[in-house]
Amino acid sequence: MLLQIPTPPAADGHATITMVSKDTTTDAGEPIRYLSTPNAEVTSSIITIPPGGKTDWMTHPVPGYLYILEGELTVEFTDGHRLHFKQGQAFMQARAKWHRGINEGKTQMRFLAVFFGEKDTPVILNPPHGAVVEQK
Repeated sequence: MLLQIPTPPAADGHATITMVSKDTTTDAGEPIRYLSTPNAEVTSSIITIPPGGKTDWMTHPVPGYLYILEGELTVEFTDGHRLHFKQGQAFMQARAKWHRGINEGKTQMRFLAVFFGEKDTPVILNPPHGAVVEQK
């Protein structure tokens, strides 16, 4: 959920805070669950998708938070449902539902992905080739 709270510029040199998101579910409607582990690990990456590009189908064994840095991201689920996120929006990523990211725009898109996991646990799982039916 994108929160748009106006933040006036700090004329006195103090920092300002702009709330980006406050979520209780993933983009697929799943409740947010955190791992309980003595080997916690936070992993972050910036992913760039060129115009017309897309990621492989995936799920995540750990919670993931995405923030759109540039462009627009379309998240497609295997049932054909699509969600669209623009620069400045953030959301908790689906975990158990197969999905992929698509850049339907004419410029590159970039997002920050932060995963809250466990040491030696992958943050992305991809199906064996051909296991998920391609849409369109």
